[in-house]
Amino acid sequence: MEPFYGILGAWAEAGLLPQAFAYPFIVRAVLAGLILAPLLGGLSHLVVARRLAFLSAALGHAALTGLTIGLFLGEPLSAPYFGIFGFCLLSGVAMVYVRRRTNLPPDTLVGVFLSLSLGLGICLLVAVTRRFNVHQIEAIMFGSLLTLTDRDLLLLFLVALGISVVLARIYNHLLLDSLSPALAQAHGVDTATLEYVFVVLLTAAIVVSLKVVGALLVESLVVVPAAAARNLSRSARSYLVASVVLALIATQGGIWASTQWEVPTGGAVVLSLGALFFVTLAIGAWRRRA
Repeated sequence: MEPFYGILGAWAEAGLLPQAFAYPFIVRAVLAGLILAPLLGGLSHLVVARRLAFLSAALGHAALTGLTIGLFLGEPLSAPYFGIFGFCLLSGVAMVYVRRRTNLPPDTLVGVFLSLSLGLGICLLVAVTRRFNVHQIEAIMFGSLLTLTDRDLLLLFLVALGISVVLARIYNHLLLDSLSPALAQAHGVDTATLEYVFVVLLTAAIVVSLKVVGALLVESLVVVPAAAARNLSRSARSYLVASVVLALIATQGGIWASTQWEVPTGGAVVLSLGALFFVTLAIGAWRRRA
């Protein structure tokens, strides 16, 4: 990647690109945003259609607990992926398993798991901060440009590619099951397996997004693009395209804002998403009146 960074740096010095592209960590952040937007934006409309917004929030908070578990077991601070992915996957599968075997409302059940994971994470965080400064953990909690490495970027690309391949094969069944589970079952779709597969894909997407967006804010990028796109879309195809485009605008806008004002990347991305949501809300209201 060094020759690539060198070329972009030379173009930045020549005025062909913004001066920020002279710094490799900015280039890595921009590339990560270009991968994250189709990944999380594409999943976003399915999360909203399947009414899993609260579950994605629970997975984002479970990532903090998984982080502390990984560090407590000796994982390096720069790549605690096994602890995060393992705990998030366990939490997601457990929530789906229990939800399919109880009459409790889904939001109540997710609230129970969210409370348990946060309680465990807080207790373990006390033990972890005896070995690490809490400011070292903030990069994963809230996202940071400075901590993104070439290895993180490669992992993000490979995971996004794998998720895209699986989604391409099951997308129609997922969409049908999201709109009408009874109709999906009538067409021979194994809805139980489909739900577990989707939770695994969502967990993987959340875990690899932590370095850019952060564990506490990643659920916003999974939910808000679809919410904003729904204000404008009139078909399933436009819903998907608008979710991806809005996620792309928000990630690049947030990255630019974080370099200009030295604020956490995750927070800047979420603020960009919030602004886009209210803009699309106003546009949608204007179109309905017109």
